[in-house]
Amino acid sequence: MRQIYPTYLQISLLSEYNPLDLFSGSKERIYKAIKDLFTTPQNNFRVFMNGSLIFGGLGGGAEDTNFGIAKAFEDALKSVIQADNGLCTENLLTIVAEAVQKSGVLDRLLDVQKLDNVDIEGAIHAYYDITHQQCMICRELSEEQLKRYTSLHSATLDESLRIVKDYLIAATAKDCSFMICFRPRKAGDSGSGSIYSNIYLESTKQTFDFKVGSRSLFLFFFLHYFDKVDCALHDSFGSACRFRTSLENDVDFQKLLSCRCC
Repeated sequence: MRQIYPTYLQISLLSEYNPLDLFSGSKERIYKAIKDLFTTPQNNFRVFMNGSLIFGGLGGGAEDTNFGIAKAFEDALKSVIQADNGLCTENLLTIVAEAVQKSGVLDRLLDVQKLDNVDIEGAIHAYYDITHQQCMICRELSEEQLKRYTSLHSATLDESLRIVKDYLIAATAKDCSFMICFRPRKAGDSGSGSIYSNIYLESTKQTFDFKVGSRSLFLFFFLHYFDKVDCALHDSFGSACRFRTSLENDVDFQKLLSCRCC
């Protein structure tokens, strides 16, 4: 949905990336998620070497990975990954997937994300109670719809604070980034006494030390703003689905798609 909002018609290629693959715990599915991110990085996947960006975009989305981008990236990796021509990228994605699984960082993130059990649709009501404001959401609901939120508005102040706090912490964990840093060991270095985890890449006979860190630049203090964004996401997604359905029902457009695919 966030790929579609707010300019779904401007995205050249919707990503096949599925967060459920990334959080699955399966090495194969994690690798698929990383590979899908590599194919359509948008603003979700970047690679730096010695502090310089060599893949992805800064300050916005990146182009879909075409032949030229893939070749330039492959060439840049040759100084680090000692693989045959054309296999450096595949090996990098392999050690990224293994580091993600081995570090357990996603398990910890998932635990934090699960702190929220009411989502913004529930937390916004607790927020208005805490700030002693009239609930702008309930004002627009029917009497039947209001019954769904009676328990939230009947909660104690401590309970309302807990709901909002848990939502804010979980929302931060849902919109964070994590960085994996790799360093190839020199030949003959056993890594004895190293404080870092490591991965052995069988195909190149190389060992890489790595460390993982996560961070978020945002903490959603303004729940009323985030509620509006959430509504806009749903509206944009609905519009995109209706637009797609209209195209699928357009015989001439189907013919055009078939010609282009050929």
